[in-house]
Amino acid sequence: MESLTKTQIVRLALLAGGVGLLAGIAAAAMLWLMQGVSSLVWAVSDARWYIAVAAIAGGALIGLTRMKGATDGVDEQLAALRDPAHIHRRNALYVGMAAVVAVAFGGAVGPEAGLLAVVAELTSAIAIFLGRSHADMRVIGEAGAAGALSGFYGSPLGGAAYADDKPEAPRAMLLLAGVCGLLGFLLAALLLLSGGFHRIELPAYSPPGDGSDLVLAVVPAMLGATVGVLFLFALPAAKGLVHRVLPSVFWQPVAGGVAFGLLAAMLPMLRFSGHNEIAGMLEWAATAGMAALLLLGALKVVAAVLCLSTGWLGGAIFPLIFAGAAAGASVLAIAPGIAPAVAIAAGISAAATAGLGRPIAAVLIMLFVVDGSLFGPICVGALCGYAGSLLAPRPEH
Repeated sequence: MESLTKTQIVRLALLAGGVGLLAGIAAAAMLWLMQGVSSLVWAVSDARWYIAVAAIAGGALIGLTRMKGATDGVDEQLAALRDPAHIHRRNALYVGMAAVVAVAFGGAVGPEAGLLAVVAELTSAIAIFLGRSHADMRVIGEAGAAGALSGFYGSPLGGAAYADDKPEAPRAMLLLAGVCGLLGFLLAALLLLSGGFHRIELPAYSPPGDGSDLVLAVVPAMLGATVGVLFLFALPAAKGLVHRVLPSVFWQPVAGGVAFGLLAAMLPMLRFSGHNEIAGMLEWAATAGMAALLLLGALKVVAAVLCLSTGWLGGAIFPLIFAGAAAGASVLAIAPGIAPAVAIAAGISAAATAGLGRPIAAVLIMLFVVDGSLFGPICVGALCGYAGSLLAPRPEH
C-alpha cells in the first residue's frame, strides 16, 4: 500500500475497525441461523434411515442453489472479498443459502463459506458507499474477512492471518479488524448463541516443564499429519472424478448426499463439522477401542472429501480438527502413558496445519481453540503438519 497521511491512516483504521465489528456481528447472526435450521432438521428424527434421507434432501437443495450460481467455496469467497465492489450480490445470497443447508443437514463441513458470503454482501454495500478508491475497497473487503473469521475462530491473530496472506491493508489494520470482529461476534453471541462454539474441551493437563511433552507429541502429530495429507491428496482427485463422471451442477451434490448419507448412517458421528463431537468420539473409543480411532479419523476425511468435492459448501478446518484428534488419540492404544490432551492437541494441530497450508495461521487458531498450556504440542503438530503438506498438492478448501 502506498504511503499514507496521518489523516488517511486514521480514517482507514476507523473503517477497518467498524467493518470488522459489523462482520463479527454478521458472522454470529449467520451461525445462529445455521444452528436454528439444523435444530429444525434434526428435531424430526435421529434414526439412521433419516440421516440418509436428510443428507440426500440437503444435496438436492444445494443442487438447486448451484443451478442459480452458488459454486464459490471458502477460497473463492476470500478472493472475492479482496475486490468487494465487484461481488455478485445475487450469487453471494445463493452461496449463503447453500452453506446454511450444508451445515444444517449434517454435512462434514465447517460454516466458513456461509459466514463469508454474508460478509461479502455487507462489505460490498459498504465499499460502494464509503470506498474512495480501489485500495479503500480492498481494505474494506479484507477487514470484513478478518473480522468474520476472527470472531468465528475466536482468534484475532489467526483470523487475520487466514483472511489474507498477502493483504492490501496494513497487517495492523487487519489485526484491529480482527479484534473488533471478535468483539462484535461475542456481543452478538451473548444474545443469539447458546453455549460456547470455539473452545474444544480436552482432558485436564499440566505441562511438566521439562520438554518431555514435546517428545511424546511427535508420534500423534505424525498421525495427525497423515490424515491431513490424506485429505490434500483425496480432495483434488475426488473433484476431478466428480466433474468427469457427473458434470451436472445439480446432480453432483445429490450424489454427494447419497454417498455421505450412507456413510453417516453407518457411523452418525461423522455428521457435522466435528469440533463439537470430540467428547463423544472419546466416549465411543472407550467401547470401540482407542486403535479404532485411527480408522475413524480416516473416515472423517472421507466424509469431508465426499461433501466438499460434490459442492457442499464449507470449510475443512473443523472436520480436519476432528480427524486429527481421532488420529492423535489412537496413540493411546499403544502408549497409554501419554497425556490424552497432548496426543489430541498434537494430532489436531498437525491435521489442521496440513489442510490449511498456513502453519502460522493454524497455530494462532489452535491456541484459541484448545488450552494455551498445550502450546508445545501444538507447535510440534504444526511442524509435522507443515512438513507433510510439502509432499501434497496445494490445499483446497
